[in-house]
Amino acid sequence: MSTVRGQYVRSQQNWAVEQERLRHSQALWSLGENVLFCLLWTARDHDQGLIGLCPVCADDRIAKAYGQPSRNKCPDCFGTRFEGGYRALIVRPAIFTDADDSQSFTARGTVSPQEVHLETTSDFRAHSGDFAMRATGERLQLRAPQRTTLRTGFGTPHQSEDGTAYNLVRAAVEDSTSVAYDIPPDTAPLVTILSRSGATPPSFSDVEVIRAPLIPLYERD
Repeated sequence: MSTVRGQYVRSQQNWAVEQERLRHSQALWSLGENVLFCLLWTARDHDQGLIGLCPVCADDRIAKAYGQPSRNKCPDCFGTRFEGGYRALIVRPAIFTDADDSQSFTARGTVSPQEVHLETTSDFRAHSGDFAMRATGERLQLRAPQRTTLRTGFGTPHQSEDGTAYNLVRAAVEDSTSVAYDIPPDTAPLVTILSRSGATPPSFSDVEVIRAPLIPLYERD
């Protein structure tokens, strides 16, 4: 404790922060399901020199004129305009809310949107447009995550040291024609991979691909 004009400020208890994060992770591993997250390259990654432009579709006239890929289903960049398409494929536990199919009437006709919320671990940074793949075979596009970090006072909370979760990330189920279904693995092996179980968390090192830090250095806050 430190004294300030006759009062005291309690020292930060680092063990308490670690215990809270550990309990949260244990709940996810115990109650959640295995999910394959596809984290896509962003323009900021390109600006930082982490990735180059797609050699397949980024050099044509349309891409150069508009600064975006000329086709959404490019087999190399998956519509991102950046080489390889994604910076990471990782498996993490996640808890989903329940949702029933519904129909909405729009100017383009009748659509069946299905949106859920999910919560997962805090050891990676997701962005709008990234994908989550479930053992049901569904692939969902993520919206902007609402992360939760612990406050201890007299310091700025950082995701890598104080984060507990991405809390209530909105995710919408993609149509079967979406480019999300072009990203490996195919549906059958995906279901097999995500169905792994055991007394301890199974390893997914044989399927995970990490091409850059899961929390980019320029987003460490």
